[in-house]
Amino acid sequence: MNVAVHLLGDPGRMPFVGHFRAHIKTDSATLAAAGRVAAQDGIVSGFQAARIVEGALHGIRTAGVIDRHDLLRRAWTALFDMAACDLGPSAGADFSVLFACRDGEGMGIAGIGLGGVWGTKGAELEPLVEGSHPLLGEAGVPTTAPGVLTLDAPLDAVFAVPTHLQPVLPSRDALLARCGMHP
Repeated sequence: MNVAVHLLGDPGRMPFVGHFRAHIKTDSATLAAAGRVAAQDGIVSGFQAARIVEGALHGIRTAGVIDRHDLLRRAWTALFDMAACDLGPSAGADFSVLFACRDGEGMGIAGIGLGGVWGTKGAELEPLVEGSHPLLGEAGVPTTAPGVLTLDAPLDAVFAVPTHLQPVLPSRDALLARCGMHP
């Protein structure tokens, strides 16, 4: 029950300032997260805030997780419980995250601060949401859990672009490199 998520980095010399990743597996569900925080606050602040977010996500109590919805709810709760001062000098104003959560019944995708979201099944890369979908929107830590895009058939991977970048994906090889992966 693997799931992979990727968030594009910024163009330039330091594309992944403030980027974080998490992967949580329980007996009943798997959650993957990719995001960025305090990227505009500098390398040190971005690094510190990203590690704090990763720690909060990896600290989720996984005992008794019922399904993907329960695990995703616990991930949002972990983020809501973080102090704003832990999210850098801008208190998480540029916070973006993409979650994909999977169990035996399907997959759910949620996030904040995203300008576009695509999924892959095999070699095909397809847009998952367009226009004014609730999954897309301004960056910043929300006060309530955003909605979930529910998929009956799981995807191999989910890619997202943070709102401050153009919602256009590069070619497949460039896409992997912009997500910090070697093709």
